Amino acid sequence: MEYLKNCLACNSTNFETFIQTSAMMHEHSKAKYNFDCCNDCGLVFLNPRVPEIELGKFYTAAYLPYRVEEAWGKYASFVKKDQQNIDKARVKRLKAHHELTKESRILDVGCGKPTFLACLRNQTKANLIGIDFSNEGWKNEPEIYNNIDLRVGEVVNLEAEKPVDVITMWHYLEHDYNPQLHLKQLLGITHSQTKLIVEVPNFDSYTRRKFGQHWSGYHTPRHTALYSPKNIELLLKNSGWQVEQIITYGTLHPYTLHWMSRMEQKGIDWTASMENRFVGFVAGMVLNTPLYMLQKLFSMGFMTVVAKPIGKN
Repeated sequence: MEYLKNCLACNSTNFETFIQTSAMMHEHSKAKYNFDCCNDCGLVFLNPRVPEIELGKFYTAAYLPYRVEEAWGKYASFVKKDQQNIDKARVKRLKAHHELTKESRILDVGCGKPTFLACLRNQTKANLIGIDFSNEGWKNEPEIYNNIDLRVGEVVNLEAEKPVDVITMWHYLEHDYNPQLHLKQLLGITHSQTKLIVEVPNFDSYTRRKFGQHWSGYHTPRHTALYSPKNIELLLKNSGWQVEQIITYGTLHPYTLHWMSRMEQKGIDWTASMENRFVGFVAGMVLNTPLYMLQKLFSMGFMTVVAKPIGKN
């Protein structure tokens, strides 16, 4: 296990144990993972962390996001449709901050299964780049991702890239083992008008308070840090970025966190079929709709941050 000596956001050494949770969306064992809380900025982060080389055991073929058809059976088409709606919302978010042209250069860091870039490709001839540590998300469907520059690698491998207009991170930053370093490295491929769009779970949210140690935003031990508005702004400032906007919601429906947290609370077998849980999932979403309509007033589980480089001409 790897122990951190400094807070990931503010570099403070003043932190203490906050909570311990079991591995999530994974076979349950007696092992507990510790999250510390920084007494200076409030960042909650995994400490000690699983060595990066060992993370593969938490991303097996049984990992729910990897098995749509297998997991949801006859309801798989509904789940795919939901992902399409998420991707459209992400494209809309990007277009609110950048006018797309064929010269635009868009980088998606941690692209995973690059459906967002495929959705974007349907609307623009811009240069689209996706990078991830593995090609598992696209290697079996090359025809779907034609004309998208998909790369296996890390942020450091982008240092020779021409400047990009928009950098997106859809649920990447909470996984990053060295966010300050990588955010600083990305500055090398920006210009003064480059926009950074980050979506992450929001620690300062309703679902986190409701579910406590079972909150799926911890996604133990895959998530290394749980950000709140103030400390993510501090992280970005310390990394050379100026926050322009913090939004109290994301492109994912907050009930997703609610449901997954409830399932963690119940201790379900995440490797089993979810087909018989689909109707209950939909019913719960409908019943909770009035509550989650308030997400524009205060965070229900996610947040989106828009930033630009500091001091670039």
